[in-house]
Amino acid sequence: MQKSNVPTIKLSAFCAILASSVLLTACGGGSSEDAAADEANQTHAEHSTHITVLQLEPTRFEHFFTVQGVVETDQNAQLYPEAPARIVSINAKEGDRVSQGQVLMVLDSRVIDNQMEELKLRLDLAELIFKKQEGLWSQEIGSEIQYLEAKNNFESLEQNLETLKAQKALYTIKAPFSGILDEINPKEGEMANPAMPVARLINMERVYIKSDVTERYLATIKAGDAVVVNFPSLGIVKNTTIQRLGNFINPANRTFKVRLSLDNSDLSLKPNLLGELKIRDYSADSAAVIPTSLIQSTPSGQEFIYILEDSKAKKVEITTGISYEGHVEVLSGLMGTETLIDKGARSVKDGDLVSIES
Repeated sequence: MQKSNVPTIKLSAFCAILASSVLLTACGGGSSEDAAADEANQTHAEHSTHITVLQLEPTRFEHFFTVQGVVETDQNAQLYPEAPARIVSINAKEGDRVSQGQVLMVLDSRVIDNQMEELKLRLDLAELIFKKQEGLWSQEIGSEIQYLEAKNNFESLEQNLETLKAQKALYTIKAPFSGILDEINPKEGEMANPAMPVARLINMERVYIKSDVTERYLATIKAGDAVVVNFPSLGIVKNTTIQRLGNFINPANRTFKVRLSLDNSDLSLKPNLLGELKIRDYSADSAAVIPTSLIQSTPSGQEFIYILEDSKAKKVEITTGISYEGHVEVLSGLMGTETLIDKGARSVKDGDLVSIES
């Protein structure tokens, strides 16, 4: 019996050893596959270029050019007296807002006043004589010549009185429009001279800006185009549009005039203030617009960029148009929805593996 048990024990031990070997072999094989996958991923990471990307979207592209202009107003007037006389009173002071027709200064008109008083007395007498002659003539008493002379004398004196009234109005200086009385030159008691201005009146609510634009932009700008006006002295930026284009080209500098209306409700803009005009001369809707820094060129001058496609860099040849402030419109080669390679674009070649930096 003891002889028959020995082989059985040996067989059992052999089976246990064999099972353990199979199990160890199976476990060792799984670890090798995972290690190979990790090694492949590590090799891909080591051989790919780290990049950042820029997602394109169709956008509006505009181009502007810059010129200078000055603020002007049609209601900026120097006021001159129409008669030489002494200034009797000044009814406003510098900086006052005045209304159209408001009396600003009164000049000495005593000579005219005396002439008018004398003429009124003569006119009263002439009117009395005319009415009596008219009554007599209606009764066919007296001659027609006497009636006509009385009538002519009366009407002539009436006309003379109207003339004196018009002359008297010259001795009153009124505001021709509403605005601000910016300057008053003489003082009360001084003589006013028709050759010398006595005041300056400005209405700054209605201002505009004029500029000279070179003739090469004549075909690219029109009334209604957008303009951004910057006033460096004030730190103010205003948006407006072109009101009108001049029809005359200056032969001396080959420019034409451009006029723009400006909102000056806050009265911040002053006549002759210098402004910088950014005038839009080109616009495109739904354009493919990219930074100019991403564009590269071949030795033959062909422009290209790199886009991201299936984790690889793809070289795309493009045709560009107008550039403005670091961006350029792409006319062909892009749809406007691609993913551009931004940082790292100059370190890759067509077909290179790339990885996006987070």
